[in-house]
Amino acid sequence: MRQRSQRMAELTARELRELAGGDAIVIVPVGSMEQHGPHLPVGTDMFLGREVARLAAQRAVDRHPVVVTEPVWTGLSEHHMAFGGTVTLDFRAFEAVLRGIVGSLHRHGFRHICLLNSHGGNIAALQVVTERLTLDFGIPLVTTTYWHLAADLLDPVLERQRGIHHACEAETSMMLVTRADLVDLGRLEEAACPDPRDDPAFRPDGAYRYASFADRTPSGALGDPRAASPEKGEKLLELAAGRLAERLLADDFWGEPLRRG
Repeated sequence: MRQRSQRMAELTARELRELAGGDAIVIVPVGSMEQHGPHLPVGTDMFLGREVARLAAQRAVDRHPVVVTEPVWTGLSEHHMAFGGTVTLDFRAFEAVLRGIVGSLHRHGFRHICLLNSHGGNIAALQVVTERLTLDFGIPLVTTTYWHLAADLLDPVLERQRGIHHACEAETSMMLVTRADLVDLGRLEEAACPDPRDDPAFRPDGAYRYASFADRTPSGALGDPRAASPEKGEKLLELAAGRLAERLLADDFWGEPLRRG
């Protein structure tokens, strides 16, 4: 069948039944609702994850059916609560929401489901959730964080940082493409705060200690959004989406072959 839309919310139940029967891939964007410094909206991670998913689905759909759900708009963001403007779940609630979504998709016949993460605070929890739901539902559930999946492609685009940080050069650039109307360009100077991970002398000691973002940055941002541009944002989104589309269509991504139409 010709797929009328990649967005699940825009399709009928009949169309979705047919897509499930055709072994369609489902992307579930998983974001957050948290402070992003003085210049970006609290929905930044949600907006960016949804955009990467949308662009990836557009690239992949000519070769295999793909459906994108609406984003999970909140995640694990306790470390941002000190700045206000943040909604966080605890792990049990986070797992329960994802269990409900994945379980519903599974009951309707969808087998290949990707939890596409766009928030650093969700990474560890998503790994645990993926293990549990894979065993419970017996499907090749996959989780990936878009900037980890495409790190080798994204890093060369950035001038003042390595990798994606928070309300930084990269996220600000991508928001200038995705929702430029929500970026306060007059507050970039106030937001700029170096991330110690970009210092060549940075040596992690292998231990994990919880820290509030308020202990790491006075502005709520980590990185330098003054280096952001729409041109960088276009490149970052295209590269992230292209890599995701490529991996979604690869049998080794799922650990089993996709059933090709």
